[in-house]
Amino acid sequence: MQRTYRKNKGARAKGSRAETLLLNQLTDKGYEVRRTHLSAYPDIIAWNNDHVLLIEVKMRSTPTGITQAKSMFKSAAKTLQFVPNNASVLCYVRFNQHWRVFKWDGLKANEIEPIV
Repeated sequence: MQRTYRKNKGARAKGSRAETLLLNQLTDKGYEVRRTHLSAYPDIIAWNNDHVLLIEVKMRSTPTGITQAKSMFKSAAKTLQFVPNNASVLCYVRFNQHWRVFKWDGLKANEIEPIV
């Protein structure tokens, strides 16, 4: 059991670092940014005069991990009861020092260019 805990603790720490990095990058781009508590969905809510972003953040080390993160994001996005008309539901996946971004369109997650 301790091994699993340590493994999860390490994954949680990496995820937290990815969230902090994205938070800082969005702030530098002029967004007002807030992290949600614990593992609430979405991880980050960001907005400016033009956009509202609901962002799930994942850190992955393999291409298979990206596919898994995208699948988890789609499952979570399907549970949203309400999304404001001007909001984008996004998943930022940190992989090899770069962001891969997926946008939920109500049916599927399409890869888009990152804002940061």
